[in-house]
Amino acid sequence: MPFVFLTFAVIVVVAISAFFGTSPRVANRRALLAVNVAILALSIPAAAVVGYWIYTDAAALKSGGRGMAAYFGIMSGGSAALFVVAVGGLLRNFLIFPRSKRLPDPAPGHA
Repeated sequence: MPFVFLTFAVIVVVAISAFFGTSPRVANRRALLAVNVAILALSIPAAAVVGYWIYTDAAALKSGGRGMAAYFGIMSGGSAALFVVAVGGLLRNFLIFPRSKRLPDPAPGHA
C-alpha cells in the first residue's frame, strides 16, 4: 500500500505542475490567478466529499475492513480532486481564456 500512495503522490505533483505549466499567456494576470486559485480551492471540497462518501459506503459494507475503507476513501478523494483540476484546466484554457483573449506567443530567439 505505501507504494500505491507514493505513486499517487507523484501523479498529484505531475498533474498540479502540468496545471500551472499550461496556464495561458494573458494580459490580466490577476484574473488568471483568481481562476487558478478557484479551481484548486474547488478541488479540495470535492476530494473531501467523494472520499468521505466512498469511505462510509465501504465501511458500511464491510465493518471489519476499516483500513481498506480508508484506503479507498483517500484514493477516490484524490482522484476526484485530480478530475476537478483536469476539467477546470480545460475550461480555463478553452472557455474562460480562449485563444482570442490570449497574448501572442513570444518570438523565437535567434541563435
